[in-house]
Amino acid sequence: MRKPYQIYSIFCCLLFPIYIQAKDVQDEKKHQDNKEVLTEENKEDNKKEVMVVKAKFNSNPIASQPELITSEEIRTGTMGNGNITDILKTLPSIQVSNSSNNGNQQGEIKPSKVTIHGASSYQNNFMLDGISFNNDIDPSNPNDDITATRINSDEQGLYIDSRLIDNVKVYDKNIPVEYGGFTGGVIDVTGRRWKYTTGGSVYYNTTRSAWNKIHTDKRVDFSPTQNTSNRPNRFQPHYKKENFGGWFESGITDNLGFVFSASRKESDISSYAYRGEAIILDSSNEIADIEAAGGYKDQTRTSNNYLSKFSWYMTDNTYLDWSVNYSNYQDYSFSANVANSGFKTNHTGIGSSLQLTSQQDLGELELTTGYQVLEDKRKDDQKYYVSYRYENWIEQDENFEKQSGGIGDLKTKQKNTELKGKFTFTPINWGNTIHQPKSGFEFKKTNASYIRNKDFFRYNFVNYNDVWKNWMINAFKKGTYSADYKNYALYADDTITYHRLTLQPGIRVDYDNFVKNYNVAPRIATTYDLFGTKQTNLIAGYNRYYGRTMMGYALYGAQNGGLYNCYGCKPGDVIDDKWINETDFEGLNHLSTPYSDEINFGIEQKILDTLWKFEYVHRNSRDEVVSKPKYARSSVRKFDNTGKSEHNSFAISVTNPEKWKIATTENTLKASIIWEKNQSNTPKVGYAHYDAAGGRINKDYVYYNGKVIKASKLPATDFNLPLRFNLELTTAFPDYDLSIYNQFQWHAQRSQAVRYESSYKWDPDKGQLARYDREDFGSTFRWDVKMLWKPSFAYGANMSLEVNNLLNKRNVTDRYNYGVDANGNPIILNSYDIGRQFWMQIGYDF
Repeated sequence: MRKPYQIYSIFCCLLFPIYIQAKDVQDEKKHQDNKEVLTEENKEDNKKEVMVVKAKFNSNPIASQPELITSEEIRTGTMGNGNITDILKTLPSIQVSNSSNNGNQQGEIKPSKVTIHGASSYQNNFMLDGISFNNDIDPSNPNDDITATRINSDEQGLYIDSRLIDNVKVYDKNIPVEYGGFTGGVIDVTGRRWKYTTGGSVYYNTTRSAWNKIHTDKRVDFSPTQNTSNRPNRFQPHYKKENFGGWFESGITDNLGFVFSASRKESDISSYAYRGEAIILDSSNEIADIEAAGGYKDQTRTSNNYLSKFSWYMTDNTYLDWSVNYSNYQDYSFSANVANSGFKTNHTGIGSSLQLTSQQDLGELELTTGYQVLEDKRKDDQKYYVSYRYENWIEQDENFEKQSGGIGDLKTKQKNTELKGKFTFTPINWGNTIHQPKSGFEFKKTNASYIRNKDFFRYNFVNYNDVWKNWMINAFKKGTYSADYKNYALYADDTITYHRLTLQPGIRVDYDNFVKNYNVAPRIATTYDLFGTKQTNLIAGYNRYYGRTMMGYALYGAQNGGLYNCYGCKPGDVIDDKWINETDFEGLNHLSTPYSDEINFGIEQKILDTLWKFEYVHRNSRDEVVSKPKYARSSVRKFDNTGKSEHNSFAISVTNPEKWKIATTENTLKASIIWEKNQSNTPKVGYAHYDAAGGRINKDYVYYNGKVIKASKLPATDFNLPLRFNLELTTAFPDYDLSIYNQFQWHAQRSQAVRYESSYKWDPDKGQLARYDREDFGSTFRWDVKMLWKPSFAYGANMSLEVNNLLNKRNVTDRYNYGVDANGNPIILNSYDIGRQFWMQIGYDF
């Protein structure tokens, strides 16, 4: 262990003796001022007044404060599909994936992928009521590419509806020591809590393709008939989405109550199933011709959310929350070019957490325990795949291929048990300083399983001019592969105030039994009140963050370990000595946990009724996991920690903490301008990305835009908006019970590194290199509007109209490869942001 870590450890061990020696506990009145207690007068008023639960101790200085989005802001702002990530896109530290802005796929309802300060989208820590809900088995997929060994899942284990929550906190820099398991940031969701009232809200929300001006590349037939077996969802010209739900709260006794929330999202996407000649295997495992009926029918998406929380206010200083959460997402898809190709995926999460908070003279104790089961499951309509390809060497017009089937049943399951404890001491005086120590622990156990309940076969029969015929069969053997993962963490920090200086040194130590390393993360944040007026604060920090669990790598062996090939076998042949095992990996037992070092500084300035922030963040990420060929022309991939990334960003933002009253209106402003640069030698496309080159690939260099450069200097291949401007303006008209929300987003012109068809370039000095081209994109502008009307005469009824891309701007957000032309060159098409789109909602509050 390095000497700086030893210094930090010794320092943090001294926090507790210092506290014990300092007996000058702060005046009890100050302690009580941090609480808002329900008065007797409120109780008698039929409990219509809301009781705000005792405020938690705030031991974090200004430098460590999160970005906060409240339920009221969620309600008045645009929300799209209502996912958590949909409401984060204007935060300065957040970027949304290019693929998430794809107007071709507006029928989808899954959450968008986001990055925080350039980190991989699967390196954020998503939390609900103190418990993480990350999917750690296979959380990242670069697009809608469907494979036999992976289920198209997501980073989030629960698809939470933002309409049902109380608030979201986003920690993006100077992140406190109690948070771990990320190199990006923390997205901390708090569910609704009973507040001594009885009431609730219901809503119905809808949109459809007829209300959407869809922009497409004119060079492609934008039709579901162009969807393929590995991308069955690429084009969605016709869809209809409906969302409905609500929440209800009530008391059971004077001090015990509950909140229950529920929502359902539905999307029907008119698609095309294969129609025409195809083949299957008959009962004797012989090829038989069929005529697939096919035609237009709906692909479907549904998402159900149920959140409940029981709150027991045991005393004025102690309360207990018990949460139970259930989330289920179902997707039925099929291909336009393969018969009987339908498959259903099911993403389910169920969890429960218990959280005890007690405030006493000595400080605040918070204990949290939780249990979750996350499951992804896929079932095919046809339990095998078969293709028959005929090639005539002379009359090529006679060539054809017939095929049918899916990609195999598969299931993954993740079980999480988590226990956390944190104690925040009451601020104490010691000499000329005020101290507020904090310490805690975490324990998390994860059991993950990769399950194939039956053998899955891919049969491929090739007939060359009736001269040579042969079968080639891939078999994915049935079986269950499980892995356990345990993580232990201890942490401590101290918030020290000396006159105008606030310093928060801390340290976090993690250990897990997969990597088997002690990961020591020093963190320090500081705030200096420049003039002693609390109007100007200087902020700085240095922090280390270690990444998410390595469970995805622990299970990678299960994904390809069961793959067998046989050349010359026939359908029905059992797996014996004729079959060749195709295990293709090594190095999984020698990985280190990825980490990121952060340096940041900034200024907060209050000017009149506004708060200005000037922030710079620099991050170096190291030990990112990559895979590469083991040696020249090898099909075996080797995993190592040679990936690295660099991030630099500068942001200026302004808000008005108190609403501006102009005439009869009340106005709230949020604005920011962000410059950002990301570089990485590691494609951000998944845990197990592999470059299947024909020869050895030099990973230290790439061929980019006609030049050989270091791989670490390659511009980002996604999340690459170097300059952007966001403006949110909410204007309320109390006299008319109306609010209007305006969101303006401008992105400057940019260039991006892209790679099509896994292209390569041979360099005489560096050898075989991955080839990237530079794609240039013009600037984009988007104006979203939402009008919410809640007339007082309607006794709680309300309605809203949301218009995305009001001006119907034709914004190019990405480019993608769509086959090859007659000369064998890749066809590159534009992907556009959504055109003008309308959402309608009606609701009732009671």
